[in-house]
Amino acid sequence: MAETKHILILANSIRAKKFCVAGKEVTPKEDGKYDIGPWIRLADAADPQGAVAYGNTISTANGSSRAVRPLDIIKVTVTGPCGKQDHPEDWFFDTTKRWEIVNTAVHANLTDMQDTPTALWHDGSGAASVSAGYVRQMGKNAATLYLLKAPKEWHFLFWQNQVPDFNNPGQIKIKKHRELSFQYAGQYHEFSVTDPNFTTQHKIYNRMTDTPQLLKVPDPVNVFFCLSLTPEFNNHHYKIGATVFEP
Repeated sequence: MAETKHILILANSIRAKKFCVAGKEVTPKEDGKYDIGPWIRLADAADPQGAVAYGNTISTANGSSRAVRPLDIIKVTVTGPCGKQDHPEDWFFDTTKRWEIVNTAVHANLTDMQDTPTALWHDGSGAASVSAGYVRQMGKNAATLYLLKAPKEWHFLFWQNQVPDFNNPGQIKIKKHRELSFQYAGQYHEFSVTDPNFTTQHKIYNRMTDTPQLLKVPDPVNVFFCLSLTPEFNNHHYKIGATVFEP
């Protein structure tokens, strides 16, 4: 059954040449503030992976229109949960109805929305992924989205190299690496960053070489990360840095 929800957007990142749009449900209060609710990842029923086309991210705002951005609060019509055990936060949205931007939060609001899990996704299979079926084994705490305050020591490396092109046997392609890494609860984690604003702001693709480079940001302490797990791919769920929030 269709219903209207308000969502504070925490990710509008690249996903399968389209977009992954996710955030936390918020409920408007009489004083103009919002109660923070659960995560929702918006999914297009027409796409096998639920990825969102760019056109669907164009939202009305004060008489004009633009693509949604992280920290926007949007009003969207959803038609129900997708019912995916490996992506429990996914909800189908009505693609015939335009989203509406009703407000925009600020960086300081992230403190009230951050998650504090006892541990991040880890099963010993590697720093950058977990095995297929991992999420459903998390039980009642199953989650594929977190908003995390940056740990004290975090790093972002970027580089490119030649790898086999499995879609074109015998050919090679250039793979562009955007690696966020840090320790959390005693475990080392790696995330592929898919935040288009972050990579554009720091000219990551223009600066890539065959030698890994370490990015330094002005205020690493007050950074937040929106972290995600992909749907199953090659028997794994891969770790994604969907948004890097800089002050």
